[in-house]
Amino acid sequence: PVFNCMAEATVSVESLFTHDLLKKFGEQEAKLLKGGEQEFLTLQKTAMTSFTKGTIIIVPDWSQHAASPKAIEMLRQQLVDYGWNTMALLVPDIVNQPDAENMLVYQGLLAERMAVLMEKAKAPYQNIIVVAQGSSGALLNQLYQAEKLTAPQGLILLSAYLADPSLNEAVSVALASHKIPILDIQQQLDHPFAMAQTQLRLQLVRKHLKNSYRQRIIPGAIEDQQYQQWLFKEVYGWLNSQGF
Repeated sequence: PVFNCMAEATVSVESLFTHDLLKKFGEQEAKLLKGGEQEFLTLQKTAMTSFTKGTIIIVPDWSQHAASPKAIEMLRQQLVDYGWNTMALLVPDIVNQPDAENMLVYQGLLAERMAVLMEKAKAPYQNIIVVAQGSSGALLNQLYQAEKLTAPQGLILLSAYLADPSLNEAVSVALASHKIPILDIQQQLDHPFAMAQTQLRLQLVRKHLKNSYRQRIIPGAIEDQQYQQWLFKEVYGWLNSQGF
């Protein structure tokens, strides 16, 4: 027999995640949405309380999926017991070369998906909070600063950074410039690019008189149960302190 070496096309990481998450969670939680030319998956849960405070949109880093054990799944599951709907987004495929041009492409795809989620999460008298991790969080933060996305009522950043010194510094400038209340969480031994901006962010928010900024550094690794317990306490405490 003759074998065609081109017979098997390359399958994207996102399509593999989509298949696995649909199989694991079923259509009750796993929902396919459309935005522009994109079809993408979200994991949705409704609040398990008599009164719903709003919706928390959870955006993993571009190396993680919508039920990632690195804090994403913990927040997605636990926040529903405290009055929040949760919507976890499956982000576009990772950028292999994180230069400015490729990150702009990823950022555009991410913005298109977030616009769909923001519209879906709208409800009278309810809040929308965005929890965004890693490079996804850094790029969303810049979209808010540029007013290219509807602003949520609060933004929680988990180890937000970009792997380029000048672009990474621009993330800190952006978060100090826009008016969205921010909880900025880092690990004690975080990615070097995340840790490099810790002091600069505090300086910039003071310079811009941004009082709605809180920075927290949590000990341990993000996979550890103790870290995730501390993380949830910080998130829940901040939400309460903001009146949500």
